[in-house]
Amino acid sequence: MDHERYRRMHGRSGASMEKASFEVALKSKQQIAQDSWAFVFERPAGFHFRAGQHVRMTLIDPPETDSEGDSRFFSLASTPGDADLVIAMRMRDTAFKRVLGRLETGEKVLMQILLDVPHGAFALHEDASQPAVFLAGGIGIVPAFSMIKDAIERELSHRLFLFYSNRRPEDAAYLEELQELAEQNPSFTLVATMTEAARSERSWTGETGRMDQSMLAKHVDDPLLAVYYISGLPEMVNEMKTMLGRSGVGKASIQAEEFTGFDLNKIGPNAAGKVAGRRWRRFIPMVATVLAVATLVILHAGAAISIFRNGLGRVSAANPIWYVVMGIFLVLAIIKIAYFAGHHLSGRDRAGNAFRGHGDHTEHRQDGPSGPL
Repeated sequence: MDHERYRRMHGRSGASMEKASFEVALKSKQQIAQDSWAFVFERPAGFHFRAGQHVRMTLIDPPETDSEGDSRFFSLASTPGDADLVIAMRMRDTAFKRVLGRLETGEKVLMQILLDVPHGAFALHEDASQPAVFLAGGIGIVPAFSMIKDAIERELSHRLFLFYSNRRPEDAAYLEELQELAEQNPSFTLVATMTEAARSERSWTGETGRMDQSMLAKHVDDPLLAVYYISGLPEMVNEMKTMLGRSGVGKASIQAEEFTGFDLNKIGPNAAGKVAGRRWRRFIPMVATVLAVATLVILHAGAAISIFRNGLGRVSAANPIWYVVMGIFLVLAIIKIAYFAGHHLSGRDRAGNAFRGHGDHTEHRQDGPSGPL
């Protein structure tokens, strides 16, 4: 996770909220789905958190680093009642995750957590008369898994629904654990759906296709009464927000958490090459702008030379009119260059505003009831 709000709260810019810091040792790590791993850390005394809450993890003296830095924000997959701290993530080819993946048992990382859960945080509401409906995609299951387990462990009377979308069963982290929880607890309904079940090596008899309004209405008796928790890739989160809005669900009843920093099409054995390819593609707009500017300069220079040779050039180069004409062409070229450069930069700024703080180098972004936090 590396959302701008989280960086502010953890003191990287502006006022910071009070937080606690702990050095925690790795106990174990295990694969929980294809390309997804869970890292289990010792839970030190005094480490308190709320289900669904995030932590900031920082590598201690890493052997390698890159421009993305040595810190990330992650939701905890464990519950406040668990003895250990569990972080789950999709692995990709970055220095941070390479170092994390090579950690040996007993090696430590720094974890920081806010002492007060801020308003609008991704945490279960208190009014048990309102059902909690979780819409999770891929690794976005992590905070939902923690919150659902915690509600069951504390025997809360909330009615819980989880709509969990993946491409294939083997991509679904914690699927078996969730199925067991649903079988054992009548207050919890699991609706797992696969969008590419035909490509799976496992048989699948559950729901298929994308989560939509009809799937929601099929399982939730009163959709307008519920509080919704959406977590997954930005595209999925936006799609679910739109769907709920069209269904009449108000913004105050929707909390959203975006998990970014990876592309499902770029996960796997060829991830390193694909990441490198993505980095090269970043320079395409810059190259296009440079070529456009060069073309404009050449065209204006050519026009000026043509006029000089065929028209005003018959007059001595000392004639002031020649300099006026050249000045006009130069001004026109500068205006066009500024336009193209500004257009390119504004396009980059729009993209930055749309995904500020959680582009290629991040894990997580959170929205609250009233919009981006």
